[in-house]
Amino acid sequence: MTVAQANALKALRRELRRLRKRFQVLRDRTRYEDLGHGVLALEIAEHAVNETLHHTGLGGEIPRTPNPAAHRRARRWHNTVKDVRGQAGKFLRTHSSEDLETALKALAIAAGSFEEVAEHYE
Repeated sequence: MTVAQANALKALRRELRRLRKRFQVLRDRTRYEDLGHGVLALEIAEHAVNETLHHTGLGGEIPRTPNPAAHRRARRWHNTVKDVRGQAGKFLRTHSSEDLETALKALAIAAGSFEEVAEHYE
């Protein structure tokens, strides 16, 4: 990664943080649940940028810690999320729902995160 790319990622992270705070203020004032979803989406985007910086060695890397019990538990959670995603996907095909589509996107992110957790303890 070039210095310019790293700087662009760090600037993007700052912008995401700023937008998330603005969303949160608006959500707190209005109590609109969908704005809360926007806050979460921005947190996820910020996390993605942080992970990119970590994987390129620019953000500090958390060392892996072998722990077979934690690995098995994270794998079970991962499998549970995958199962729920599958069931929800089947339901969505017969019952259109924008909220369920959003939930499925969140479950896809959760599945990836649980997989990362499992690898951390592998």
